[in-house]
Amino acid sequence: MSDKENTTLPWKRWQPRELNQWDLNSSVLPALSDEPEPEKPKVPCLEPKEVLEQINLLDNLKEEAQRSGFQSGHEQGQKAGYDAGFAQGLQDGAEQGRQQVLAEQQPLTEAWQKLLSEFSYSLDSFDSVVTTKLLQIALTAARQVLGQPAVCDGTALLEEISRLLQQKPLFAGQPELRVNPVHIEMLEQHIGTQLSLNGWQLVPDPQLHAGGCRVVADDGEIDMSVATRWQELCRLYAPETLS
Repeated sequence: MSDKENTTLPWKRWQPRELNQWDLNSSVLPALSDEPEPEKPKVPCLEPKEVLEQINLLDNLKEEAQRSGFQSGHEQGQKAGYDAGFAQGLQDGAEQGRQQVLAEQQPLTEAWQKLLSEFSYSLDSFDSVVTTKLLQIALTAARQVLGQPAVCDGTALLEEISRLLQQKPLFAGQPELRVNPVHIEMLEQHIGTQLSLNGWQLVPDPQLHAGGCRVVADDGEIDMSVATRWQELCRLYAPETLS
């Protein structure tokens, strides 16, 4: 070796540097703690195939939930619609039946109203003395008279007039046979000739109830009206009320 290479530096003992020579700033050095740092959960690493299966499973669950909700809503809506339709149909049917009954009863109701209005003077006299049973009997009798087909179609009236014509002349001159206008055509067709031969004149009278008649002459009158029959019926059951 050369002299330059053999030249050595004086030996010096190594000592640690002073602590203040280091930058011990708290922002640089991490804080020490006795508690161990918690372990972070490990996220499993899924294969692409497994990820696709999970997506398909979620799609199936979503589709099944939608289908179930739609079916449930459809059934509830269908039931609600059926109940509402049934109630509406029941109400409409009841109303239609009521209207039909009213329409069928209208002619009879009008006949009763007219009859009762004609007999109001008789009923007024019963207000203080007539009993419930008597009134029921009178109304039942009137209903039977009005409900007979022979009275409604004029057959009974035709028989009564024919019987009068067969008797000896009752009045002098030309008597008037007064009837409700609904019977004029029928009487002219069946006994028109006989009326003319006996000198009777057929006169329509709207004031008379259908089924009755009056024969009016200068020297007398025959009253066969329904109103008179009603009074006679009242006399039979309660003569003291009309005295």
